[in-house]
Amino acid sequence: QSSFIPERRWRVTVHSPEEDQQARRVLEEYPDHLRLPKGELQPIYGGFSGALIWRIVSDCGMFALRRWPHPGLPRGRIIGLHRLLEHVQSFGISFVAIPRRTRDGRTLIHFEDHDWQLESWLPGVADFHSFPSTERLLSSMTALSEWHRTAEHFVPDRHSAYWFLGPISGPSPAVMERLAALQAANQVRVSELQQKIQRSWNTPFHEPARRILDLFRGSQQAIMRELTVVRDVHFRLQPCLRDISHDHLLYTNHRVTGLVDPSACRIENVASDLSRLIGSMVKDDFLRWNTALSEYQQHLPLTTRELGLVALLDRSGVLLSGWTWLEWIFLRERVFRDSTVVLKRLQEITERMARLTDGATNDSFKSLIR
Repeated sequence: QSSFIPERRWRVTVHSPEEDQQARRVLEEYPDHLRLPKGELQPIYGGFSGALIWRIVSDCGMFALRRWPHPGLPRGRIIGLHRLLEHVQSFGISFVAIPRRTRDGRTLIHFEDHDWQLESWLPGVADFHSFPSTERLLSSMTALSEWHRTAEHFVPDRHSAYWFLGPISGPSPAVMERLAALQAANQVRVSELQQKIQRSWNTPFHEPARRILDLFRGSQQAIMRELTVVRDVHFRLQPCLRDISHDHLLYTNHRVTGLVDPSACRIENVASDLSRLIGSMVKDDFLRWNTALSEYQQHLPLTTRELGLVALLDRSGVLLSGWTWLEWIFLRERVFRDSTVVLKRLQEITERMARLTDGATNDSFKSLIR
């Protein structure tokens, strides 16, 4: 049995005193046994979404308190997601956390212009890249197939049917959204972005941003043509996670024991989840791509069209991830609490974008999914 070096799966950060006070006030809405014994909160880095996270240790275990960003998702969508998570857990899926209910039965609290929820703190560490193994890759595919199999049969209420009704047949929302995003990245936007990047010459973002923009322009038209071909093709749609990566899976030794932050969940084809998760885990290692897809299909077979969609969504996702980061940094001027994490992400994106123009690389990948 392999032993792993102990590693924290969270990074402590600093929230403002006002934010900590808001968190304490929200906790007063929950039953006594879920409250803090001494009123202590541990702020945790919440990633790039804008959410704030606190780790809480109570008399009955550890919990995560989440403050959703504002503006954020419609409340009906969040509550529908909570019902979906309850449904998935009712089928014995233990690696998801369902929000706890307040004293008056709510799973979502609105306070100080934000929505809040409290859920169990899942065990494990998001450390696949530190300790990659075939066993972990296979466990990830098994866990994802279990999620898809149970989520498929969820029956949403009328308030959340738009996001979670399935299974149905229709064009892939991801294909249509990505094609629209690439069309919106017109020459005017590219020129504006190029000028702002040039003015950032004395910042650490300048060089990776310049490189990403060059790579984006080199592959934009080709990816748009590929998306156009399948724009009107119908696929089987069901509730999918849509934003799942190696950062969202927690492992205890070689087994998945936690899946965190399913906030992007909505109806889509399962190819979207496969492309995002496998790409984030193994990047362009084609043999491990094949291993992962083969394992998933031991549980849920894919059609030939779906396998092709996996490849296309991976390629278009890589391209648009670079563009999205440039928009966030230079056009929307988003402020990130940890610039080192952003720079690392930009480096990872650059490496994968560079392979989009490699014809031999793309042919090798396509041969695996035929």
